[in-house]
Amino acid sequence: MNICFLTSTIFDLGGVQRVVSVIASELVNEHNITILCTNGDYMINRELYNLNKEVKVIVKDDIFKKKLWTKIYSRLLRMLNSKIGFLDNEKCAGFLIGAYYPIEIQNRFINYCNAKDYDVIVGIGGDYSLLLSIIGDKLKAKTIAWQHNSYDAYFNTPHRYNWKQDKFFKKFVKNLDKYIVLTNEDKYLIDKNFNIDSERIYNPCSFTSYKKSNCKEKNIVFVGRLAEEQKGLDLLIKAFYKVSLIHNDWKLYIVGDGEDRDNIYDLICNLKLNSKIRLKPSTSKIEEYYLNSSILVSSSRWEGFGLVITEAMECGLPVIAFANSGPKEIINKPNENGILVQCGNINELAESIIDLIENEEKRERIGKESVIRAKDFSIRKIYEEWNRILQNL
Repeated sequence: MNICFLTSTIFDLGGVQRVVSVIASELVNEHNITILCTNGDYMINRELYNLNKEVKVIVKDDIFKKKLWTKIYSRLLRMLNSKIGFLDNEKCAGFLIGAYYPIEIQNRFINYCNAKDYDVIVGIGGDYSLLLSIIGDKLKAKTIAWQHNSYDAYFNTPHRYNWKQDKFFKKFVKNLDKYIVLTNEDKYLIDKNFNIDSERIYNPCSFTSYKKSNCKEKNIVFVGRLAEEQKGLDLLIKAFYKVSLIHNDWKLYIVGDGEDRDNIYDLICNLKLNSKIRLKPSTSKIEEYYLNSSILVSSSRWEGFGLVITEAMECGLPVIAFANSGPKEIINKPNENGILVQCGNINELAESIIDLIENEEKRERIGKESVIRAKDFSIRKIYEEWNRILQNL
């Protein structure tokens, strides 16, 4: 089967890029896999997420290029719709299509993909899923949308993702052959609001660790993009400040890169936590941080899944996470294979961290249960679910 994954790039640092690389590298053992990237700003780097050499990568940054007038028109309509949502209805669908995917871009993409004779095209994320739903009836290939965040993140987060586009989605999404979401909660919301029958497939754990943390090191770790609002790093740092007043011999490692690094560093300095919190850059050797820590904290305000949670579980780490849609489905036995905290509650987050610090037996017990839970996200299991859907198409 000839399968094309459509995305911006897989050569940037991020959970989406890692998951797509892992899935593509597994599927290529039985299928012909192409990843079509529309952003040419990144160098091809297969080593970043160990992308299988048999996966074909095509970078076509001209496929979505717009003429100057079209660009101005599109930007204006998108800005107005984001602010007041006046185009998010069936009567104005034509204007929204023009704002996001002008006819010349649609035709360029249709002609390119039909010439390649793909059997299946998978749109990664909201924008590419929407494109496929608009032009699906003109493509030879079957079409799949693959949602990479929660329903609330996509449609209820002001001025982000697909804000003020839910009615637009509802009009066209039924044209897709399959819509894939990350959690059962998202399946319920998508099916209810868009009147479709979506499929839930969890993200796979991106590696297997034969070593496990002994949960004795006085280190806490956060792994993720340094995006302060989404990842809740302000909440984590304020919670850790409370922790440090009681257990000043523990350290917090924040591992990642991102646009808010300076803001995060300033907050650390303002709270005089420079000696307690270490900012570390993203690394391909993230397993070492998990193994040398005793707790992982996921402090995201919204999280579609939580890839780092399953990675930490694979390494035997107990996880404390805010109970948004992804984490609360991974940690399916609260206080047994992880700790869930009310979203945004800094005091409860601090108390949960302190509780695990002071209870080594509990840390070890949850860590062992985490290893068992991580098996549910093995690449083999997730691959079989993907293959079933592809074969059914």
